[in-house]
Amino acid sequence: MEYSRAASPLTIPNDGVGAAARRVQSWPAFLVGALLAVTWSFFAFANFASWRQTHHPTGLGASLLELTAAVFFLLRRPALVTSSSLVAWGATAVVTFGMLAARPGGEAVGGLEPLWAALQILGWVLAVVCISTLGRSFGLVAANRGIVTRGPYRLVRHPVYSCYLLTQAGYLLENPTTRNCVVIFATVFFQLVRIRAEEQCLEQDPEYVAYRSRVRWRLIPRVF
Repeated sequence: MEYSRAASPLTIPNDGVGAAARRVQSWPAFLVGALLAVTWSFFAFANFASWRQTHHPTGLGASLLELTAAVFFLLRRPALVTSSSLVAWGATAVVTFGMLAARPGGEAVGGLEPLWAALQILGWVLAVVCISTLGRSFGLVAANRGIVTRGPYRLVRHPVYSCYLLTQAGYLLENPTTRNCVVIFATVFFQLVRIRAEEQCLEQDPEYVAYRSRVRWRLIPRVF
């Protein structure tokens, strides 16, 4: 989730009851964080094991990007309003954990392992810039944490997701197996579903509507 100030079906009041509700909701967040840590560990271990065998940094950029997202998820600002859309939650679950199901394998396209590894690192570096711009407004599901429109958000509305696409493309070109094709194409599809669900939630906020009128492109300037 990249933008946040929006009304949605689930509203948590900002009072004593709301504070208690947020404490209760911290348990699901803790469980999600723990699950992310475990699945990321398996993903990273598989890639690092391949690295030892092939002597090139297999999946390094993808591993760093997933770790960065997990850390910022744990540090995110508490939300006052969170979407209860099943589509939004389902797509977010697939996108969050989908890439972690990929595994190293196959021969790099064109034998260009260094190029595809560099593409992943580039995607990760750009993602760090975008996520750092969001700061504690970063999250997974659409929620009210404040709208960010500066920096890379002046170019496209979802720059973090653009970085994900770049890194995932690099990983797939480096590890072009049938499994990875299925995982990554499914992840990209649900990323698009996630974007749509987020924007349906956020378009209830006049501030976001004004921002969307200024920044037309979602992921790639002058393309999409």
